[in-house]
Amino acid sequence: MATNASIICKFSDGTIGYLRNAITLDSATEVKTDASGLVNQAGNLSIGQAFQNKTLIAASVKIQTDSATTGAFGYASIVGVGGNVIGIIQGSGSSGAGLPKLKRPIRMTTGVKINVFAQTIGDAVQYASLAVYYASGRADVFQGLAVDATDVSMTSVVGGLTLGEAAQGERVVCYYATYPATNGLADIGITDGVNALFAEDSSGQLKSMMYTAKGNMDGELVEFVEDSFMIQQNDTLTLRANV
Repeated sequence: MATNASIICKFSDGTIGYLRNAITLDSATEVKTDASGLVNQAGNLSIGQAFQNKTLIAASVKIQTDSATTGAFGYASIVGVGGNVIGIIQGSGSSGAGLPKLKRPIRMTTGVKINVFAQTIGDAVQYASLAVYYASGRADVFQGLAVDATDVSMTSVVGGLTLGEAAQGERVVCYYATYPATNGLADIGITDGVNALFAEDSSGQLKSMMYTAKGNMDGELVEFVEDSFMIQQNDTLTLRANV
């Protein structure tokens, strides 16, 4: 059963772009301009190549599974020429709607692309994702594959760095977190799981806790959550699920 990701993009000059292609579940997949021929645009191009020198100001992602509603949005990142995450896009499953403004506009150049991560909703351990913006304007995505009743360190999708290694000296200002288990992140009692992602300092002191969205919202995109906390070198981000 195939799954595709659609992305509507709006640029500062009023241009609209439509990206869509089949994606590989449980893996970040680049989504390029729609090549169906059903809309008037060149197909199968990275967003930076297709819309060179335009400034992206709003975008949203929709995950659609063929003849089903089981596809769940994990995250969507705008990736720069150097491979770093330079922006975050909101998204949802098949019922989501909206075209929110980006937290900061991004100018398109050849080499810029959009990666989308999606999964299938199920009662099993899943990947958790945390997409963040920092006060400096930087962005990043952290991810971890849950192991039942076990702490899992979430690391950056760029370079596999821990929270402290990737963002020492940065201040988180907003994020969204996703985890597409049918019954939630920690759904068996209160002894083996923690029902939120949690950031700690080197002594184990909590710095933030982040509830996860399923990524298949009923009519809504996954929302950014406003937060504020500093990140130091040895800070960690942990996922502890149970099923």
